[in-house]
Amino acid sequence: MFIQLSAGSFYAWAIFNNGFMLKTGGVVKMVNGAKKIVGGLPAASVSFTFTLGMLCLSLATLAGIPLAKKYGIKIVNTIAAIIYGLSILGLTMIGKGSSIWTLWLFGGVLLGAMNGVLYLTSLTNAIKWFPEKKGLISGICVACYGLGSFVFKYIAMWVAGGNGVINASNIGRVLLWWGILALVLAVVGSLLLKDAPEVVAAPSAAEAKSENVNFSTSEMLHTPQAYMIFFCLMTACMFMGLLGAAVTNMAAAWTQSPKDVSIWAGSSAAAFFVAVVAIANTIGRFVMGWLSDITGRKPVFFITFIIQLLTLLALLMTKPGDMSMGMIYTVVMAMAFCFGGNITVFPTFVSDYFGLRDTSRNYSVIYQGFGIGAILVGFLMASGNPLNPGKVTLANGAVLTQNFPLLYKVLLVMVIISLVIFAVIKKPVKKA
Repeated sequence: MFIQLSAGSFYAWAIFNNGFMLKTGGVVKMVNGAKKIVGGLPAASVSFTFTLGMLCLSLATLAGIPLAKKYGIKIVNTIAAIIYGLSILGLTMIGKGSSIWTLWLFGGVLLGAMNGVLYLTSLTNAIKWFPEKKGLISGICVACYGLGSFVFKYIAMWVAGGNGVINASNIGRVLLWWGILALVLAVVGSLLLKDAPEVVAAPSAAEAKSENVNFSTSEMLHTPQAYMIFFCLMTACMFMGLLGAAVTNMAAAWTQSPKDVSIWAGSSAAAFFVAVVAIANTIGRFVMGWLSDITGRKPVFFITFIIQLLTLLALLMTKPGDMSMGMIYTVVMAMAFCFGGNITVFPTFVSDYFGLRDTSRNYSVIYQGFGIGAILVGFLMASGNPLNPGKVTLANGAVLTQNFPLLYKVLLVMVIISLVIFAVIKKPVKKA
C-alpha cells in the first residue's frame, strides 16, 4: 500500500503544468483581451511529459516482472523506489533556459519507468498471494494507487502556501517535498515486500467450474483475444492520459470564457479537479473490483464503457465555455470512476482468460496498451507534434495548443469498437 500511494502521486501531474511553464520563463500577459502565459515551454509539450511517462511506465513492466522473479521483488522494488524519488528531485533543476528534453527525461522517462516497476510488480505479487480474491485484492492495491494523487494534491497545496497555486516561486519547494515523501514511502514499502509462492492456493470454485487453462505468453499472443483485450485496455487508458495530463485545461476550456481559460487552468479552483479525479478513480477501483467478483468482468466493462461513451457525447455536444461546473464535475468524475474500475478489472480479466500461472508476464504484455494509449493521447492533443504543437481555435474562439475536439472524436470511435469487442469476445480454447 505504501508503494502504491507513492507511485500514484504521479497522477497529480496536471497541477504542475502552469508551474513549469512559468518556471521556464513564461509570464502572464494580456493577448487580444485574454490573459495568457507567454513564453516558457508550451502547454501541450509540458502535459506530454505525463503521457511519455505513461508509455515508459508500461514498457518498464516488461523488464520489471522478469527482474523481480530473478532477483526478488524486494531488491528490484527498492532500487526502483530510490530512482523514482531521485527523478522527482531532479525536476527541481528545471528553470529558465531548460530544454523540454530535460523535463521529459526526469518527469517522463525515469519517473514513468520506475513507476511502472513499482506499480505492476507489487500488484501482481499481491494477486498471487490471494488468488481466490483476485478482484478484491486488485481493487485494494490500485485504489491506494489512485489515492496517491489525492493525498499528494493537498500536501502540494499546503507546501505551496497562499491559495495553493503552484507557480514559478514555489514549484521547487513542492517538488522537493514530493520527492522526499515519495522516496520514503516507496523504499519503506519495498523493504516490507515478500515474494509470493509459485505454488498458489487452490483455485476458486468459479475457476474450477470454468476449467481455467494456463496460457504461456507465447501461446497467449497466438490468440485473437489477446489483441482484442489489448485494444480495449488502450482505449480505457486514454481517458487517464487525458485526465492526468490536462484535466485542469479541459475543465477551463469547457466552462470558462476565452479570455479566462489560460489563467483559470492554473488556479486553485482548477487544481481541485485533480482531487476529484483521484477520489472518483479510487472509488471506481474499490466498487468495480468488488462488483467484478460478483457479476463477472464483462458486465463491469459494459457499464464503464457505456458511461465513457456518454461523457464523450456530452463534451462533443456542448460548446466550449458553455458547460456548467456541475456538468464538468459529473463528466470528469464519471471518466475517472470508469478508468479506476477498468484498470482494476483488466488484470483479473487477463488471468480469467489466460490462467493465473503466467499472469504477471501475460498482463505486462497486454499492459503495453496503457503506454501506447497515453502516447496516442499526447500526439492527438498536440495535433501530431508535441515538440511544436499547433494552435487550435475552439468553437467559442478560445485558442489552445491542446486539440481536445480531435481527441474526443477518436476516443468516441474507439469506445464503440471496444463495446463491440466485449459483446463478441469469448475465452480462448487452448490447442492440444
